[in-house]
Amino acid sequence: MGFYYVQPPVVLTVSPASGAAAGGDTVTITGRNLATATSVDFGATPVVPTVVSDTEITVATPATAAGEVSLVVHTQGGVFDDLAFTFVDPPTVTVFTPITGTTLGGTLVDITGTDLATTTDVTFGGVSATSFAALSDDRVTAVTPPHALGAVPVTVTTTGGSDSAPLTYLYVL
Repeated sequence: MGFYYVQPPVVLTVSPASGAAAGGDTVTITGRNLATATSVDFGATPVVPTVVSDTEITVATPATAAGEVSLVVHTQGGVFDDLAFTFVDPPTVTVFTPITGTTLGGTLVDITGTDLATTTDVTFGGVSATSFAALSDDRVTAVTPPHALGAVPVTVTTTGGSDSAPLTYLYVL
């Protein structure tokens, strides 16, 4: 019986770098020497990964409190522990201005709430904003897309989840 050396893992990317505190997000970890991965620790919580190849593993995030935790990849060749993952609470959208705009779109809307820093989409009646920017953890701006006449919900989606504003946006002529 021979002996062979298993190289330690090297992680190059973790995508996404944040996810919902409720857990259940799929995280893809890429690098080298990952074929013998046995666990991935999110803080103190170990999770069994799915080995896709020697350069990629995937793992479902556990439920945990919001905040940054260490991310450690364990393989038969050793560990890679120079990583972090951020768990995010779901957003809360409280108010936005202005509350009306033209059906042609192009209106800059200022949205306030909580846990908005990881915004991945803003929709008006299910249609993605032409553009948006997360300015802080409590403020996002978005440019309305063209839409038919009428009242529509404004929804912000982050890596922590989604929330709609308590009021609707009114598309007018």
